[in-house]
Amino acid sequence: MSSVVVVGSGAAGLTAAVAAAQTGAEVTVVERAPVLGGTTALSGGLAWMPANRLMVAEGVDDSLAEARRYLHALRLGDVDDDLVDYFANQAPEVADWLESATGLSWQTVPYPDYHPELPGGKPGHRPLEPQPREVPPDLDQRIRTAPNVTAPITYRELATGNIDWDEVADRSRRGVITMGRSMIASLTEAAEAAGAVILTGTKVDGLAQSGGTVNGVRIGDEVLAGQVILASGGFERNPSLVQGFLRGPMTGPVGAPGMDGTALRLALAAGAELGNMAEAWWCPAMTVSDETIDDQPFHRLVLTERARPGSLMVDSRGRRFVNESRNYNDVGRAMQTFDPTGFQYPATTAWLVFDASYRRRYHLGPMRRDDPDPEWLRRADSLSELAAVIDVDGEELTASATRFNQLAATGDDPDFGRGRSIYDRFVGDPSAPHPTLGPVDEPPFYAVRLHPGCLGTKGGPRTNIHGQVRHQDGSLIEGLYAVGNASASPLGAAYPGAGGTIGPLLVVAHAAGTAAAS
Repeated sequence: MSSVVVVGSGAAGLTAAVAAAQTGAEVTVVERAPVLGGTTALSGGLAWMPANRLMVAEGVDDSLAEARRYLHALRLGDVDDDLVDYFANQAPEVADWLESATGLSWQTVPYPDYHPELPGGKPGHRPLEPQPREVPPDLDQRIRTAPNVTAPITYRELATGNIDWDEVADRSRRGVITMGRSMIASLTEAAEAAGAVILTGTKVDGLAQSGGTVNGVRIGDEVLAGQVILASGGFERNPSLVQGFLRGPMTGPVGAPGMDGTALRLALAAGAELGNMAEAWWCPAMTVSDETIDDQPFHRLVLTERARPGSLMVDSRGRRFVNESRNYNDVGRAMQTFDPTGFQYPATTAWLVFDASYRRRYHLGPMRRDDPDPEWLRRADSLSELAAVIDVDGEELTASATRFNQLAATGDDPDFGRGRSIYDRFVGDPSAPHPTLGPVDEPPFYAVRLHPGCLGTKGGPRTNIHGQVRHQDGSLIEGLYAVGNASASPLGAAYPGAGGTIGPLLVVAHAAGTAAAS
């Protein structure tokens, strides 16, 4: 019987573990944290899986050819066409395999692709999410909790607004979990049912190698033998690696602690070739002063809050700089725009500015609309006074809001295109006169600081379609695989749609686990 060691217990690592164990290998999963799930457990658990079999019932036609066409239309940066095509071709099959191999059951989410107007783009239902599932208390306690998820609600319910609060309360009573935690629970149960052993609180110190072949990991003075699959995430929590590799400032990592480049360090020690190191899954993030995760700052992804009418984003100069309703990856990237005249990144300090009408109608981060104003929320009776509070130019902020209000009155934004895309309108407020454009004109006025953040980094060792790591000399490193954010994403700068992080990693993790066990 072959042996496989998986480093990391997020969706990538556990999927690889299930595939390897069900192929017949003796599998050990090694997780440094005391809990399972990594960043997946904090996420919505969506997987962007084009041409999935559930789309037909939702009235959306899709095909492998259209998926490839869409991904090719997004071709920008350090792209691996072979891996992109492999993902597109295998996504439906792997989605079905996960249902048959684990206790996971999918449902679609009507999220449009992030660029639905491009060739091959679709208006919804490519993303899949795990359905709610009841779990034993002991398993629930083993999975990382998500500070930003306060009730067992599904992403489909959030996206459609169709939430039965009595059902949600009943789920809480029965120990039902949703989103990323539901995915981790299903994968954990399946891995252990197939014989995998999962170790938590265990740090990998290095790779065991012989003659250029990786044959295990070193844990202290011990060697845990086997083919090695690196799945411990990226390096977004390592400030020196962030500064050394990423394309611009990133100060708001929203993923789990521990993503400090462990897999990158291990792969480099084996001579791995690196790819896509400047990229990440970008996003705007907000920070609430008293929120932490494992004693580290907890940063919140800012998603639909930016798309609601009655709000706009400005940079440190008080100027609007982006279509606020675009997907978080592209907005996060826009926050890294460089101003050569001022020799600065003016949007690394950005502000979400909104008015009293917005404050009455919408939640923002942990703040409910009927909560008292928290200390992190800036407030003033006029835009010029607000500008002084947030230290931006008052004339610029007032001019930006005046221009925005003029455009909102016409229902069109020729400056940045806000509201023109199917996606923009979907993430806005369907009950408003315009789903995403509305004036910012009712005092008092408010502002929340936004940071350039990311869900995780996208760079790491290059791999083939089986997840096997490539050496700098062009060969493959025997015995070493990398999946998820521990590897180089083949998508380059692209983020195809909701679940665009998890979908591709599920496909490659399945391939890596199967190959390593064989």
